[in-house]
Amino acid sequence: MDNRNFTNSDKMLQIVLSDTKLSEYGEYSAEEYNTIDSALNSENAVVVAVAKMISGIQRGSTPKEIYNEVSNYLKSNLI
Repeated sequence: MDNRNFTNSDKMLQIVLSDTKLSEYGEYSAEEYNTIDSALNSENAVVVAVAKMISGIQRGSTPKEIYNEVSNYLKSNLI
């Protein structure tokens, strides 16, 4: 991956998604998601949840706001 055109959020996403245990659990390939936008538009709930956490941090959301956003997303999409 050529990092010159990627934001810090995109780079952080790649680092988190490259975790082998997380990718096994989430059943995804980190190479499929190079940007936050691609991850936010994924059909994989684990990938979207990670992207929502990272984008929340970048927006300056509080930990509680991030927790609520991710929790509501997961409840809506996994239950």
